[in-house]
Amino acid sequence: MKTLLILIILTLTTFGCVNKQTPKDEKLPVTETQEKADTVFRQVADFPTIKDTTKFIADLRQVFGLEVDESPSQKANEKIMNYKKVKIYGSDNDYIFIEYDYGDGCMATYPWKYRLLLTTEGGLVKSLSRQRFDFVTIFPNQNPFLLTVTATAKGNGGHEIYRISSDTLQNVYEGYFDYDVQTYDAHEDLSVFEPNELKIGFKDENKDGFNDIVFTGQKLMLGKYTKDSLWYDVENGKPFTIENPADRISIKYIFLYDKQTGHFKAKQKYGLDN
Repeated sequence: MKTLLILIILTLTTFGCVNKQTPKDEKLPVTETQEKADTVFRQVADFPTIKDTTKFIADLRQVFGLEVDESPSQKANEKIMNYKKVKIYGSDNDYIFIEYDYGDGCMATYPWKYRLLLTTEGGLVKSLSRQRFDFVTIFPNQNPFLLTVTATAKGNGGHEIYRISSDTLQNVYEGYFDYDVQTYDAHEDLSVFEPNELKIGFKDENKDGFNDIVFTGQKLMLGKYTKDSLWYDVENGKPFTIENPADRISIKYIFLYDKQTGHFKAKQKYGLDN
């Protein structure tokens, strides 16, 4: 009898627990433990005004995750260099262009600048860390392309040329940062360019009705090879320098516009000695 009573009590307890379970279709309240990060730079609502530069920069870095080597020197020198509305080839939309110079950092993060292209609502189209930029008109009566110059801390680099394609920023210059077609050289090793950034022009080289890209300049050789392929940089006790180069080699790199792809492609194979 005692055993039967215990079994009845256990059965009633189990039944009570089952009925207290949450039904499968009942949704329990969920507590947000972390607010979702904002991916829109909302300060563009005040364009072209920057009410508080410090907050502007802080928000810009936070929203887009910009990596910066922080230091007292960096903090003292960071600034917004450009904040303007632009148009770019491939679209009739307006975009917001911001140039943030954070002033200082380690050599691996050179040139310590960010160039950001945003929609007018503050969404990120592209973030670029480049030495120099420009907006260049390649085709008459058309919106400009965005030109950038990449460079390492040592002084090696090249160009990129961007257009808008399907709401994204697309590089259409196929020789960019390819050291076989280096277009920026300030590194005084075996040679150096004069000017360091080759001159860039836009001309219809193949007479097809579309302008092409032409780089020109000189390569200053800072040494010579002997007949036995030994390199030397001093001759008659006088070192070869930029002012006294071993040789001057004229440079002309042509990149033809391809109507099918919309890209600028090398007219020929350009090697290190071209």
